[in-house]
Amino acid sequence: MTLAYRLLVSDIDGTIANRAKEIADVNRRAVSLYRQSGGQFTLATGRSYAEAKRFINLLNPDLPVILCNGAVLYDPSSDRLTPIAVLQRDVAADVLKQLTGLRLNIDIFVYTSDAVYATQVGPLAQAGMDSEDFHLEIIESFDLLAEVPWIKFVVVADHEEMKQLHAWSKTVTHDVEFVQSSDHYFEVLPPNISKGAALARIAEERGIPSRQIATIGDHLNDLSMLRMAGLSAAVANAHPHVLQTADIVVPSNDEGGVAYLIHQHLLKDMKIQTQAAR
Repeated sequence: MTLAYRLLVSDIDGTIANRAKEIADVNRRAVSLYRQSGGQFTLATGRSYAEAKRFINLLNPDLPVILCNGAVLYDPSSDRLTPIAVLQRDVAADVLKQLTGLRLNIDIFVYTSDAVYATQVGPLAQAGMDSEDFHLEIIESFDLLAEVPWIKFVVVADHEEMKQLHAWSKTVTHDVEFVQSSDHYFEVLPPNISKGAALARIAEERGIPSRQIATIGDHLNDLSMLRMAGLSAAVANAHPHVLQTADIVVPSNDEGGVAYLIHQHLLKDMKIQTQAAR
């Protein structure tokens, strides 16, 4: 029996990982069963490789993992990281100048291919860090990174400052992408970079039609991959726009939403076919 959806792509934080930033056994077992049934699985995250490594090792994805919201791919079969795009240095410098000129109480993280840098870490950023995975280097000035390619910025802001960041982003004339990836994370990415664009690249290389892809996520940075999939799911704890966009809503990330998607939607047709053949 063949699966209607032969590839499942899941976001990590807020989706397959629970509030404790762990993957529950129910989700892990469901992913394993889906793969045993002929499906392929991978992850799509805003995390860097270092931040995502333990999840990658636990779930052992079949296809390249989408990192940094689509700016980097990691191929488990070759253990190779491939940057898809980087920010132009003059553009990055000007965007950074504009951000600091806003005089907001924000923290800025600069992601490179192998490290994350900041000049300060405030309480809000500190509270959101996953100390087990997040290896941050504090530097005096981002000018010290002059020769290092920048993958993206992550700006940490509270609710009111987030509104101001969205308003500011509409005034920026540089060719960059902006996306809010969590309640407090606002990202600046190279042009034409998104989870959806990276997934389309993988699907084309592997000959997988979009109609045979299922995706699941929880926040605005997941919208691009949800919109291109044959079946899109939002966990119940998702951002309102994600809940409105997704084809189906499943239980929250603390209630095994990914496992529910697999058992009730991805494998359900296969079970019916098997029963009918008996």
